[in-house]
Amino acid sequence: MNNTILARAAMALLAVITPITPALAEADARLTLEAAEQAAIQGDEGLQAADRRRAGLAATAEAADELPDPRLSVALQNLPTDTFQLDDSPMTQTVVTLSQSLPPGDTLAYRGELAEARVAGSAAALATADRQLKREVRRLWLAVYREEALGRLLEAERELYRELLESARTSYQVNEASGSDLVVLQARRSRIEDALERRRGEAEAARARLARWVGDAARRPLPDSLPARLTDLPQGDLNHQPELDRLRAELEAARAQVGEAEEQFAPEIGLQVGYGLRAGSEPNTLSAGVSVSLPIFSERRQSPRLRGAQQSAQAAQLDLTKRARDLAAQADSIRARLAALDRRVAHFETDIIPELQQVAEMIRGEIGSGRGEFDALIEAERVVIEARQELLTLRLDRAEQLIDLRYLLEPTA
Repeated sequence: MNNTILARAAMALLAVITPITPALAEADARLTLEAAEQAAIQGDEGLQAADRRRAGLAATAEAADELPDPRLSVALQNLPTDTFQLDDSPMTQTVVTLSQSLPPGDTLAYRGELAEARVAGSAAALATADRQLKREVRRLWLAVYREEALGRLLEAERELYRELLESARTSYQVNEASGSDLVVLQARRSRIEDALERRRGEAEAARARLARWVGDAARRPLPDSLPARLTDLPQGDLNHQPELDRLRAELEAARAQVGEAEEQFAPEIGLQVGYGLRAGSEPNTLSAGVSVSLPIFSERRQSPRLRGAQQSAQAAQLDLTKRARDLAAQADSIRARLAALDRRVAHFETDIIPELQQVAEMIRGEIGSGRGEFDALIEAERVVIEARQELLTLRLDRAEQLIDLRYLLEPTA
């Protein structure tokens, strides 16, 4: 049996599931995760719409705390109805009045705070949409990578079984392998071919889903190794999660509405200045006045508005508290899964696979010396291959968990 050929095939199989590190250089034709994210961000209409809403609220907020426009009125007073002549009566005059209303208390300041809170909320909503889009693209990109990585592992496995089958035929001729060994190896090669076709189909389906966000670039090959953002733990603070920022902005907006509702118990003040043009030789007149609203029906108007604003503020506080606890629980759950996956990966790397490889090598040596059984080698190689497949699956599962954890903790750019 050709141990050199078997060792070469085993090394090719092992290369597929070696610890994943960032590639030093990728060909321009490859679709990196970063390129996929940028393409999705640039072409997503939802993000563009959210940015327009933020810009619109920001523009509106610039005038939120300004006084209402002054009012100019022109009136004709004391016109005699018998002649309708402007110069028949000295009391006839044309009056031009300028008036300005002053909202009660700090109403304008609270309106400014409300507008700023809405702008902050729209900015947080934009950041949330951006992060959600990245999470979706990362999941789809990883789905393509998963199918192709497992496909590469199957190809290496097929090559190994081809070498085993070739060696078995040679051994069969010298009565070191049985006909059943040949049948088993051929059957497994056929199953691997079918599994490869299935993986290719799943990879094409995953690429079709990814094309929704990156277009024709989804047809490009992916890098051979995972990027750092799918292997390294994110460094961030859950407190700055944009979903929570949006809820904080809603709480601030609700508190500003409470403040404005409280100010409505105070009277609104109006200022008026008028100038009258008298007919004939009579002197012109100047008038000035102050008007005050009378909030004497507060139980019907101001009090219900205040109670409603207070209830809204309490609801916003509860929403923020609940979502913060939900996200914290999600982060803790993901960390627990990652810890379990890391333990399993380490167990496969340091214990399971080396031990299985040692058994397979021992059986190879026995066969080379004419003492081993070929069916034992087939079984040993099958177990090693399954262990390597499991190790690759664990690493890919770990990357999926990192995608969700990065959604929660990744600093917002």
